[in-house]
Parts: sequence; structure tokens; C-alpha cells
Amino acid sequence: MTAQTQLAPVPVEFPPDDLRAECEDILSRYPTRMAGLIPILLLAQQHYDGWISPEVEAGVADYIGVGDGHVRGVLTFYSMFNIKPAGRNEVWVCRTLTCWLRGARKLKQVALDKAGLERAGHVGEDGKFLVKDMECLGLCEVAPAVFVNGKAHSEVTPEQMAELMDGCE
Repeated sequence: MTAQTQLAPVPVEFPPDDLRAECEDILSRYPTRMAGLIPILLLAQQHYDGWISPEVEAGVADYIGVGDGHVRGVLTFYSMFNIKPAGRNEVWVCRTLTCWLRGARKLKQVALDKAGLERAGHVGEDGKFLVKDMECLGLCEVAPAVFVNGKAHSEVTPEQMAELMDGCE
């Protein structure tokens, strides 16, 4: 085997017993199993410490009945999915025009400074924060907007951004 050869990940058995009923309920709402992929991935990410490993990705693909490449495409297209370990807290800063014009650039810098990061998309050395640039959070009318651990905050000032992050464990 050469250094270039990569072995396919060994899929985890998905779903685990404690998620099976919830996964089946999700899939029952859709006309095809593939149509339920995004909510299944969100559930898996929540269950597996905030990220989808290649092994979980392969397990979900087997469960849904699609190829690993299809699942990888979804995971890499949508920015709400993490394909590497996430921080204990997630800070999403909207980077679309309305938020940017109303101060999101400063919010992002505050978030990066508080997390000890040079750029978004990474986790600080202490594992406390993952700071992400996000496309529209759907709160243009109350920009600038951020999500901290899944909760929306609008008309955020740099001081409020620091306070929100200080309130995280």
C-alpha cells in the first residue's frame, strides 16, 4: 500500500439504539429515505459531539441507502455541518451584505479574539469555541445577527458579542 492509498472508513452502526426511533420517525415524514438526509445528519451531529466523522458519514450513508459521496456533498455544501471536531460552543457570524454593512465584521473580530483564533472555521486550542462565518441567518431586518449555540441574537454590538461569549461554559 502506498502513501497515496486511502482506506474507506469503517461505517459506524447507525443509528445507535437510542436514536433509532427518532430516525425512523424522521424518515416516515418524507417520500424517500434520501429526502430525510439533512434532518438525520443534524441528529447524528448532535449525538456525536457536534461533528460528523467519516465513520459516522459512512454509517448514515448505509442507513439512508445512498453513497458516501452523496453524504459528503451534503456535509460540505451546508455550513451548519462540521466534518471535524467542533468546539464546546459554536458562534456563527452572518457574513451577508446587510449584516456586514451593519457591523458583522467587528462582531467576527471580537469572536475570533475571544476564541483566540486568527480565522473562522477553526476551534481554539482550549476547545471552547468554534467560530464560523455563515451565509444569511435570515435576520436581515435586525442585522447584524449571530447565533451562539443555536440561539439567534440580533442587532448585536461588539460589547454584546463579548458578553454572549463570556456567558458560555
